[in-house]
Amino acid sequence: MNIIFCTSPFQVLIAKEIARTTGEKFIGVYQRMSYDDRQRIYAEKMSEFCEDTLFIEDESWGRELRKKLENVKLEKLYLSSLDNPIALGILSFAPIQLFTFDDGSTSLITPNMYTVNPSRVVSHNGMTIENVIELSQGHYTVFDKNIIFPTSKLIKMNFNVEPDSFKRAYNGKTIKVFLGQLLGSPMDDKDIKLTEKLINKAVTSLGDVLYYPHPRVPLKIENATTVTTNFCFEEEIYRLLTEYEFVEVYGFYSTSFVLIKDIPGVSVKSFRTFLTTNEAQIYKILGIECIDLPSSDTAVDIIMPVYNSEETVENAIKSVLNQTHTNYRLIIVDDGSTDETGVICKKYLEYTRVVYHKVEHGGISKALNAGIALSTADYIARQDSDDEWMPWHLDFLLNGLDLNPELDIIGSKVVDDENKIPGGIRRNYFNTLSGEQLWLTLAYRNIFNHSTVIFKKKAYEEAGRYDSEFDGFEDWHLWARMVTKDNALVLNTVTAHYRLSESYKKEMFFRSRLARSRGLRLEDVMR
Repeated sequence: MNIIFCTSPFQVLIAKEIARTTGEKFIGVYQRMSYDDRQRIYAEKMSEFCEDTLFIEDESWGRELRKKLENVKLEKLYLSSLDNPIALGILSFAPIQLFTFDDGSTSLITPNMYTVNPSRVVSHNGMTIENVIELSQGHYTVFDKNIIFPTSKLIKMNFNVEPDSFKRAYNGKTIKVFLGQLLGSPMDDKDIKLTEKLINKAVTSLGDVLYYPHPRVPLKIENATTVTTNFCFEEEIYRLLTEYEFVEVYGFYSTSFVLIKDIPGVSVKSFRTFLTTNEAQIYKILGIECIDLPSSDTAVDIIMPVYNSEETVENAIKSVLNQTHTNYRLIIVDDGSTDETGVICKKYLEYTRVVYHKVEHGGISKALNAGIALSTADYIARQDSDDEWMPWHLDFLLNGLDLNPELDIIGSKVVDDENKIPGGIRRNYFNTLSGEQLWLTLAYRNIFNHSTVIFKKKAYEEAGRYDSEFDGFEDWHLWARMVTKDNALVLNTVTAHYRLSESYKKEMFFRSRLARSRGLRLEDVMR
């Protein structure tokens, strides 16, 4: 006899296919993870392919399970949630083999809860996620790839939840549905509010739409019809296809999208936000169309000064065009380049949001001031010709400005190009810099990386604009005049890659020495 352990309706569907594929006998164990009706309904569905079942919802499960296993010889444990301590505790009941199976988006998307910290201890006996992966004798999957387990352990299965009695509608009718989901952390009120904001924005753009809420994410969604169903979403699609010939599915990301995208009559589109750029990229590879959904509608003009940057400028431009935020103009100011920089930049004039302006060589401050003179937006963003923004850069910072309208300037962290961070956004609310601490720190070091800064045009003008006499540390000099004790913020999140060349290292040494020689202190430049 074997045990198969589930914690979600989707896992039950996979478990059913495992039972059909293996022909083995199972005791089904289902642990409640939320309080929607589907939890018990799908727990009861396990009786369709299991000899016996146990529904875990209180402390009595251990006693009940031991009673069920009194006279049973266990051979295998089939487990989906690799970090479930209750399930892993079953391994101590008897010397049994461990097999694993698919667990939602963790099978497709990295980083995830299993890959970020594989050495994390997940059981009372000190077992780590790495240990669980290694201990697994085989992994049952319905996907073509699995990012957690090596190919040698994968056991591919079919996945088809089409009911035997299914009769498709051929009436020309179309229905739009939105699959709800929490973005970020369920413990963070800011993330919950942001999720609510983005879903409302998405469903409003779609018109008439059915909203399927996530059972663990209660949100107030307007301009949509909220649907309560006892079906897993994959099965719900077939129910809809009996009423509508075409079903348009929208959402942020879900394994359901991959499993239903090839059903005749079904189309799937994923909204890309600053929190889901990595997921969107993966789904794009899988053939799922992505739609940008910026959290902020604030207009911003991006000023990019360029000078003999033919080797790097194209990647810098592409990183701007790949932003989740869409309400921007890129103003490229060519400071008299003598190489192919101008030719490369002009290729992108086919984009209506790109402006190219060439001036006589006069240095970076004059180029910046010339670019800002062409701007019409209230906010100015800076980008250097040898740096690259992560796709969420603009939207992440503009969201910070939307939440803190009193700010005149905001920035973030960078990482050198040699140490690029793969995967999705990694936010850190700790060690952000603001207030008096920021103001005092600025007196002895430049805390704003130029390529991450967004500032109000009005504050820039009031501070006296860039001063060409201070080329080499023109940005620091401007911040010193612009920043007060309550109008600036540096977020402790990496949003850009900068190129760390030998010439750059020499420039940093020069800038530091020049600043010291001129005695640049906050009190000296506040004027």
